Amino acid sequence: MTRHAEYDRLGEVSPQGTLFCASWWLDAVAPGRWQPNDLVEDGEVVAAWPTVVSRGRFGPEHGGAPLTPWLGPLFRPDLRRSAEDTITGRLLDRIGKYAQLSARCSPAYVYWTPLYWRGFTQTTRYTWRLDDLSDLEACFGRLRSEVRSAVRRGRRDGLVVGAGDLGDFLPIHTDTLRRQNRPGEVAGQQALLRLDATAGERGARSILIVRDADGRAIAGGYFVHDQRTTYYLLGGISAESDSHYAVSLMLWTAIERAAARGTAFDFEGSMLRPVERLVRGFGGRPAPYSVVRHTPSAPLRGATALKRAAGRLTSR
Repeated sequence: MTRHAEYDRLGEVSPQGTLFCASWWLDAVAPGRWQPNDLVEDGEVVAAWPTVVSRGRFGPEHGGAPLTPWLGPLFRPDLRRSAEDTITGRLLDRIGKYAQLSARCSPAYVYWTPLYWRGFTQTTRYTWRLDDLSDLEACFGRLRSEVRSAVRRGRRDGLVVGAGDLGDFLPIHTDTLRRQNRPGEVAGQQALLRLDATAGERGARSILIVRDADGRAIAGGYFVHDQRTTYYLLGGISAESDSHYAVSLMLWTAIERAAARGTAFDFEGSMLRPVERLVRGFGGRPAPYSVVRHTPSAPLRGATALKRAAGRLTSR
């Protein structure tokens, strides 16, 4: 039995559970820095709130992990709503004293009132999801007309989407991050190297590469999946690409593969305007999720406010 076997069993059955809360995932993206914060009754884990811990100036700070869209409270499926307040309080006691606790919670975490009662703030964000892929022809018909046209035009132009590996994907992804002036995320690719090895062994990831008629790799996507859902984790397009259709064709191919796998498809939560506009065209639904935060440390609150004020002045 693995060290976190009971915790992982909760993640598999919890409505809030995803592969992002699995111990193998967190061991890969935040080795030695995460803790399950689980509640055990009669030898069974009944709730948990996995967090990644850093030692800040003003005390422990609990938050999320690289490459991990959602972490937050996990409850058993039979937990009654009336019990969530008590269980939430016990989870916070399990976490202990902190300067700050923040989490991007699973879309299935729909009732954050017990956290409000304890001083948390909440922001609603959205991911786009395709829940039912049983009828692909109908799904294709629900695509926005320009997305359907892009998929067909990409095929007519000789674009080919096929399986790739990390060596194919990383140059495309790095090129995209640099063009978008996101150098911090390039540094985070070390986590991707660890994750890819583990996810690949478990058959939990797919890499799709789009090649043009000359065989050049011009776009790529990194997808991860569990028994319920396929997630579009990372993507990019080469600066050398002159195709406007590669990403749409790649995403539709990923959706076809998710349908064959028998899962839903999640575009994984981006709030960037151009990304949102693209994924909205695939006919899914906006699924809300909560970002919660509590900062009991007054010095940390002050330091954060000063940092934000400085950022606003710099951006003028």
